[in-house]
Amino acid sequence: MFLHDALARGLLRYLTTERPAYQRRVPNDPDRLLAQLRPGDVVLVEGKTRISRVIQVLTQSSWSHAAMYLGDALLRWGGPQAEAALDRFGPEATRLLIESDIREGVQVVPLATYLAYNLRVCRPQGLSPGELDQVLDELLRHLGQHYDQQNVFDLGRYLTPFHLLPARLRRRPLYLGSSSSREVICSALIAKAFYKVDYPVQPELRGSGLGKGLLARHPSYIMPRDFDLSPNFQVLKFNLPVGQRMSVAEAP
Repeated sequence: MFLHDALARGLLRYLTTERPAYQRRVPNDPDRLLAQLRPGDVVLVEGKTRISRVIQVLTQSSWSHAAMYLGDALLRWGGPQAEAALDRFGPEATRLLIESDIREGVQVVPLATYLAYNLRVCRPQGLSPGELDQVLDELLRHLGQHYDQQNVFDLGRYLTPFHLLPARLRRRPLYLGSSSSREVICSALIAKAFYKVDYPVQPELRGSGLGKGLLARHPSYIMPRDFDLSPNFQVLKFNLPVGQRMSVAEAP
Protein backbone atom coordinates (compact mmCIF):
# COMPACT_ATOMS: atom_id res chain seq x y z
CA MET A 1 0.00 0.00 0.00
CA PHE A 2 2.85 2.38 0.88
CA LEU A 3 4.54 1.66 -2.48
CA HIS A 4 1.25 2.20 -4.31
CA ASP A 5 0.75 5.57 -2.60
CA ALA A 6 4.33 6.64 -3.30
CA LEU A 7 4.01 5.73 -6.98
CA ALA A 8 0.76 7.66 -7.24
CA ARG A 9 2.29 10.75 -5.65
CA GLY A 10 5.34 10.55 -7.91
CA LEU A 11 3.24 10.15 -11.04
CA LEU A 12 1.00 13.03 -9.99
CA ARG A 13 4.03 15.29 -9.53
CA TYR A 14 5.30 14.30 -12.97
CA LEU A 15 1.95 14.89 -14.66
CA THR A 16 1.49 18.31 -13.09
CA THR A 17 5.03 19.61 -13.62
CA GLU A 18 4.99 22.73 -15.78
CA ARG A 19 6.85 22.70 -19.07
CA PRO A 20 9.56 25.41 -19.32
CA ALA A 21 8.43 27.03 -22.57
CA TYR A 22 5.01 28.69 -22.66
CA GLN A 23 4.01 31.33 -25.20
CA ARG A 24 1.53 34.03 -24.24
CA ARG A 25 -0.11 35.12 -27.47
CA VAL A 26 -2.40 37.88 -26.17
CA PRO A 27 -2.17 39.55 -22.73
CA ASN A 28 -5.37 39.27 -20.72
CA ASP A 29 -7.03 42.46 -19.54
CA PRO A 30 -8.54 41.45 -16.16
CA ASP A 31 -10.97 44.39 -16.00
CA ARG A 32 -12.28 43.79 -19.51
CA LEU A 33 -12.54 40.05 -18.91
CA LEU A 34 -14.42 40.52 -15.65
CA ALA A 35 -16.77 43.05 -17.25
CA GLN A 36 -17.79 40.58 -19.95
CA LEU A 37 -17.98 37.32 -17.99
CA ARG A 38 -21.34 35.96 -16.85
CA PRO A 39 -22.13 32.96 -14.64
CA GLY A 40 -22.33 29.87 -16.84
CA ASP A 41 -19.58 30.96 -19.23
CA VAL A 42 -17.03 28.22 -19.94
CA VAL A 43 -13.41 29.36 -19.70
CA LEU A 44 -10.99 27.28 -21.78
CA VAL A 45 -7.34 27.23 -20.72
CA GLU A 46 -4.19 26.38 -22.63
CA GLY A 47 -2.32 24.66 -19.80
CA LYS A 48 1.40 24.50 -19.06
CA THR A 49 1.80 21.03 -17.56
CA ARG A 50 2.86 17.70 -19.08
CA ILE A 51 -0.67 16.30 -18.90
CA SER A 52 -1.91 19.49 -20.59
CA ARG A 53 0.42 18.80 -23.49
CA VAL A 54 -0.84 15.23 -23.78
CA ILE A 55 -4.45 16.43 -23.96
CA GLN A 56 -3.56 19.11 -26.51
CA VAL A 57 -1.90 16.60 -28.83
CA LEU A 58 -4.52 13.88 -28.43
CA THR A 59 -7.37 16.31 -29.11
CA GLN A 60 -5.41 18.34 -31.69
CA SER A 61 -6.36 21.55 -29.93
CA SER A 62 -4.75 24.34 -27.90
CA TRP A 63 -7.24 23.89 -25.07
CA SER A 64 -6.39 21.38 -22.33
CA HIS A 65 -8.62 22.48 -19.47
CA ALA A 66 -12.09 23.90 -18.92
CA ALA A 67 -13.69 25.67 -15.98
CA MET A 68 -17.02 27.42 -15.50
CA TYR A 69 -17.40 30.96 -14.24
CA LEU A 70 -19.62 31.10 -11.15
CA GLY A 71 -19.37 34.75 -10.21
CA ASP A 72 -20.88 34.93 -6.72
CA ALA A 73 -23.07 31.84 -7.21
CA LEU A 74 -21.29 29.90 -4.46
CA LEU A 75 -21.91 32.69 -1.93
CA ARG A 76 -25.59 32.77 -2.91
CA TRP A 77 -25.69 28.97 -2.65
CA GLY A 78 -24.45 29.28 0.93
CA GLY A 79 -23.25 26.67 3.41
CA PRO A 80 -19.83 25.82 4.86
CA GLN A 81 -18.13 25.74 1.45
CA ALA A 82 -19.29 29.28 0.72
CA GLU A 83 -17.98 30.43 4.10
CA ALA A 84 -14.66 28.68 3.47
CA ALA A 85 -14.33 30.37 0.06
CA LEU A 86 -15.06 33.77 1.57
CA ASP A 87 -12.47 33.21 4.30
CA ARG A 88 -9.86 31.99 1.83
CA PHE A 89 -10.40 34.34 -1.11
CA GLY A 90 -11.98 37.43 0.43
CA PRO A 91 -13.40 39.79 -2.25
CA GLU A 92 -12.27 37.32 -4.95
CA ALA A 93 -15.02 34.93 -3.73
CA THR A 94 -17.48 36.96 -5.83
CA ARG A 95 -15.65 36.01 -9.04
CA LEU A 96 -14.89 32.32 -8.83
CA LEU A 97 -14.39 29.51 -11.33
CA ILE A 98 -15.35 25.91 -10.63
CA GLU A 99 -13.09 23.24 -12.09
CA SER A 100 -12.07 19.61 -11.85
CA ASP A 101 -8.41 19.32 -10.84
CA ILE A 102 -6.39 16.08 -10.79
CA ARG A 103 -4.84 17.03 -7.46
CA GLU A 104 -7.76 18.56 -5.59
CA GLY A 105 -10.83 17.16 -7.36
CA VAL A 106 -13.75 19.55 -7.86
CA GLN A 107 -12.83 22.94 -6.42
CA VAL A 108 -13.35 26.67 -6.79
CA VAL A 109 -10.50 29.05 -7.66
CA PRO A 110 -10.40 32.81 -8.23
CA LEU A 111 -10.57 34.05 -11.79
CA ALA A 112 -7.10 35.55 -11.28
CA THR A 113 -5.65 32.01 -11.18
CA TYR A 114 -5.62 31.81 -14.98
CA LEU A 115 -4.91 35.40 -16.02
CA ALA A 116 -1.35 34.44 -17.02
CA TYR A 117 -2.62 31.74 -19.42
CA ASN A 118 -4.01 31.82 -22.94
CA LEU A 119 -7.78 31.75 -22.52
CA ARG A 120 -10.98 31.49 -24.50
CA VAL A 121 -14.49 32.17 -23.22
CA CYS A 122 -17.47 30.23 -24.59
CA ARG A 123 -21.00 31.33 -23.69
CA PRO A 124 -24.04 29.00 -23.86
CA GLN A 125 -26.77 30.44 -26.04
CA GLY A 126 -30.50 30.28 -25.30
CA LEU A 127 -30.45 29.04 -21.70
CA SER A 128 -33.27 30.35 -19.53
CA PRO A 129 -32.40 31.77 -16.09
CA GLY A 130 -33.98 28.68 -14.50
CA GLU A 131 -31.92 26.31 -16.65
CA LEU A 132 -28.73 28.23 -15.86
CA ASP A 133 -29.48 27.93 -12.14
CA GLN A 134 -29.88 24.16 -12.57
CA VAL A 135 -26.51 23.94 -14.35
CA LEU A 136 -24.76 25.90 -11.60
CA ASP A 137 -26.45 23.89 -8.85
CA GLU A 138 -25.41 20.62 -10.49
CA LEU A 139 -21.77 21.68 -10.54
CA LEU A 140 -21.85 23.01 -6.99
CA ARG A 141 -23.27 19.68 -5.80
CA HIS A 142 -19.98 18.05 -6.82
CA LEU A 143 -17.84 20.60 -5.00
CA GLY A 144 -15.27 18.86 -2.81
CA GLN A 145 -15.53 15.52 -4.63
CA HIS A 146 -12.14 13.78 -4.78
CA TYR A 147 -10.80 11.11 -7.09
CA ASP A 148 -9.06 7.95 -5.91
CA GLN A 149 -5.47 7.12 -6.73
CA GLN A 150 -6.41 4.60 -9.41
CA ASN A 151 -7.44 7.54 -11.56
CA VAL A 152 -3.89 8.89 -11.38
CA PHE A 153 -2.59 5.63 -12.86
CA ASP A 154 -5.28 5.85 -15.56
CA LEU A 155 -3.90 9.27 -16.45
CA GLY A 156 -0.38 7.89 -16.51
CA ARG A 157 -1.36 5.47 -19.26
CA TYR A 158 -1.98 8.44 -21.54
CA LEU A 159 1.76 9.19 -21.50
CA THR A 160 2.41 6.25 -23.83
CA PRO A 161 3.93 7.28 -27.19
CA PHE A 162 0.69 8.82 -28.47
CA HIS A 163 2.62 10.63 -31.22
CA LEU A 164 3.10 7.23 -32.87
CA LEU A 165 -0.66 6.71 -33.18
CA PRO A 166 -2.45 7.50 -36.45
CA ALA A 167 -4.18 10.89 -36.24
CA ARG A 168 -7.65 9.30 -36.35
CA LEU A 169 -6.89 7.33 -33.17
CA ARG A 170 -5.17 10.00 -31.08
CA ARG A 171 -8.28 10.96 -29.10
CA ARG A 172 -9.20 7.38 -28.29
CA PRO A 173 -6.84 6.92 -25.29
CA LEU A 174 -8.73 9.67 -23.48
CA TYR A 175 -11.86 7.51 -23.55
CA LEU A 176 -10.24 4.55 -21.79
CA GLY A 177 -10.37 3.96 -18.07
CA SER A 178 -13.04 4.76 -15.54
CA SER A 179 -15.72 7.40 -15.97
CA SER A 180 -14.28 9.50 -13.15
CA SER A 181 -10.84 9.48 -14.79
CA ARG A 182 -12.29 11.07 -17.88
CA GLU A 183 -13.96 13.71 -15.74
CA VAL A 184 -10.59 14.72 -14.30
CA ILE A 185 -8.79 15.29 -17.60
CA CYS A 186 -11.60 16.65 -19.75
CA SER A 187 -14.80 18.64 -19.58
CA ALA A 188 -17.21 15.82 -18.74
CA LEU A 189 -18.27 17.33 -15.42
CA ILE A 190 -19.31 20.60 -17.07
CA ALA A 191 -20.92 18.79 -19.99
CA LYS A 192 -22.99 16.61 -17.62
CA ALA A 193 -24.30 19.73 -15.89
CA PHE A 194 -25.51 21.10 -19.24
CA TYR A 195 -27.05 17.75 -20.13
CA LYS A 196 -29.17 17.98 -16.97
CA VAL A 197 -31.18 20.67 -18.76
CA ASP A 198 -31.06 18.87 -22.14
CA TYR A 199 -28.39 21.20 -23.51
CA PRO A 200 -25.84 19.20 -25.54
CA VAL A 201 -22.35 20.59 -26.02
CA GLN A 202 -21.71 18.79 -29.31
CA PRO A 203 -24.81 17.43 -31.06
CA GLU A 204 -24.08 15.00 -33.88
CA LEU A 205 -26.05 14.39 -37.06
CA ARG A 206 -27.72 10.97 -37.04
CA GLY A 207 -29.15 9.03 -39.96
CA SER A 208 -30.06 10.32 -43.40
CA GLY A 209 -33.08 11.38 -45.37
CA LEU A 210 -36.34 11.60 -43.41
CA GLY A 211 -34.72 9.84 -40.44
CA LYS A 212 -32.05 12.50 -40.07
CA GLY A 213 -31.79 14.18 -36.67
CA LEU A 214 -29.45 15.39 -33.95
CA LEU A 215 -27.95 13.05 -31.39
CA ALA A 216 -26.21 14.39 -28.28
CA ARG A 217 -22.72 12.99 -27.79
CA HIS A 218 -22.30 11.37 -24.36
CA PRO A 219 -20.81 13.95 -21.94
CA SER A 220 -17.93 11.64 -20.97
CA TYR A 221 -16.58 12.15 -24.49
CA ILE A 222 -16.63 15.95 -24.39
CA MET A 223 -13.21 17.60 -24.52
CA PRO A 224 -12.32 21.27 -23.92
CA ARG A 225 -12.13 21.97 -27.64
CA ASP A 226 -15.75 20.81 -28.08
CA PHE A 227 -17.00 23.95 -26.33
CA ASP A 228 -14.93 26.03 -28.77
CA LEU A 229 -16.42 24.22 -31.77
CA SER A 230 -19.96 23.83 -30.45
CA PRO A 231 -22.82 25.48 -32.39
CA ASN A 232 -24.54 26.04 -29.02
CA PHE A 233 -21.75 28.24 -27.60
CA GLN A 234 -20.66 31.72 -28.62
CA VAL A 235 -16.93 32.50 -28.52
CA LEU A 236 -16.28 35.86 -26.82
CA LYS A 237 -13.44 38.13 -27.97
CA PHE A 238 -12.92 39.62 -24.54
CA ASN A 239 -9.44 41.10 -25.03
CA LEU A 240 -10.52 43.80 -27.48
CA PRO A 241 -13.22 46.48 -27.13
CA VAL A 242 -16.08 46.18 -29.62
CA GLY A 243 -15.13 47.65 -32.99
CA GLN A 244 -11.38 47.78 -32.27
CA ARG A 245 -8.65 45.60 -33.74
CA MET A 246 -5.09 45.06 -32.59
CA SER A 247 -2.42 46.92 -34.49
CA VAL A 248 0.89 45.37 -35.52
CA ALA A 249 2.69 47.33 -32.82
CA GLU A 250 0.32 45.99 -30.13
CA ALA A 251 0.62 42.36 -31.15
CA PRO A 252 2.72 40.21 -28.75
